[in-house]
Parts: sequence; structure tokens; C-alpha cells
Amino acid sequence: MTFAYPLLLALVGGCDLAADLPAGWEDARHIDDFTQGECDGYAGDTGEVPTVTATADAGLRVVGDNLTFPCSTEVEGFYRSETLDIYPVVYQVSVLVQPVDMDPYAVAGCDCLYRVEAGIPEDPESATVYLYTRQGSWTDENDPELVGSAADSRPEGRGARRGARSARCRRVRR
Repeated sequence: MTFAYPLLLALVGGCDLAADLPAGWEDARHIDDFTQGECDGYAGDTGEVPTVTATADAGLRVVGDNLTFPCSTEVEGFYRSETLDIYPVVYQVSVLVQPVDMDPYAVAGCDCLYRVEAGIPEDPESATVYLYTRQGSWTDENDPELVGSAADSRPEGRGARRGARSARCRRVRR
């Protein structure tokens, strides 16, 4: 019996509890390749505005700078993707950054600016990325808030060349 109890704890401790996601994000996937920087100043003190960049090279890399969360709050990322059925094909990726603990016992009385980086495993020819943040249950408004968007920028010779080729084809067909 003494052997079974630690084994049971190890198995239960390894369970992945369902994330507390907002309506419309139920099918979002957790971003495993996600990093959060240290507090980079207190919100309101710096005048910095949030920025979003996206690059594509063997996957899609999304960076959000100056995202505001309470001090010492660990955050995580989720994404959902959508291919719009229009020509040219438009691929949209929405990224949600929110606290790991959406219902904490206590919240710090200060807000920090954080940098987050997320690696999305999908590799579309081109994509527009929308970055959202969501605060925890300590706020009245708990819906995702759009921080900004960015079209991916590709290294020379990748999607740009393919896009140029298809642009020539469209001109020839007219």
C-alpha cells in the first residue's frame, strides 16, 4: 500500500487540468513553446505601448512587448488558427495570453510590462496574427482584449518568393 500511494500521487499530479478559457476559445491549443520575460518596468511609468510582431521560419514566431499583467503573475499562451476561404488564401492566427492561475488567492497591487514569445508549430505561406490578453477573475471585464495584429515577415527567399511567383501568374492570366 505504501508503494501505491506515491504512484497514485505521481499520476494525479501529472494530470493536465483543463484551462480556463473564455467563450469562443474552447478549441484553442496550448502553446508549448512559450516564454515570459521578467518585469520590464511598471505599467503607467514608462509610456510604452504594447507591440506585436510575427516572423515565419520553420513555424510562426509571435512576440508581444509591453503586455500589462499584475506583478509576479505567470502567464501562458493559447492559439487558434483559421483559413479564410477567399482568394488569395488568408490564414489567421489568434493568440491569447492570460494568467496561468485565473482565480488567484491574492493579486499584487502593481502592474508590470512583460515580453512574451510564442512559437506556433504551423507554417502557413503567410499569416496575420492577432494578439489578445485576458486578465483574471479579479477584474470585472474578463473578456479577451485585442492588443494588436501583425502580418508575418519572412526571411528573404521564403514566402516572399512564392508570393511573387503567384503574382506574376495572376498578371499573365488577366
